Amino acid sequence: MTVPLQSPKEFGAGMMINLSSMTYDEFGKLRFLDFFPKTDSYYVDDVGGTTCGIGYACVDGYGFTGFASPENAQGQTSEIALDFRQDCPVIEGQAFLRFLGLELLKGMPLDEIKILLGEPEKSDPSMLRYIIGEKWPYYLGLGIDEHEGLHTVWICRKDLADKETLKLKQI
Repeated sequence: MTVPLQSPKEFGAGMMINLSSMTYDEFGKLRFLDFFPKTDSYYVDDVGGTTCGIGYACVDGYGFTGFASPENAQGQTSEIALDFRQDCPVIEGQAFLRFLGLELLKGMPLDEIKILLGEPEKSDPSMLRYIIGEKWPYYLGLGIDEHEGLHTVWICRKDLADKETLKLKQI
């Protein structure tokens, strides 16, 4: 069931939305600290000095786990990265993925991911990429290791990532 998103804090335990039908505006309202604890590793780049799939972005999070917004639209989450190898707390990271309707687990093997999500739109030995949603499509990138299984999750607005890719090809 998809629920209209007002503020993620309004959702109780076990509530979830579905990334495949989430509007870009709803995605933009997701905030890092609504899902993850503020630790000593927490930082905010409000200058837009971080390079992401959407171009230069403002990011808050820790290390390689964070929520990014375009530097010209600060506060509009457009890309999310979770790195379970580095700094993403497993309990909170998996709960966040469930919140988005993604039943992915740290360490999940490739064959289980393919059973869950089907064949990827693009793949190489260490990365799978899916397109989730039709009206508001998102890239879902999954870092996979033969021995560790799923270790990284990347979710990005497809329109902004495609625009950045096109811009880079023109350089």
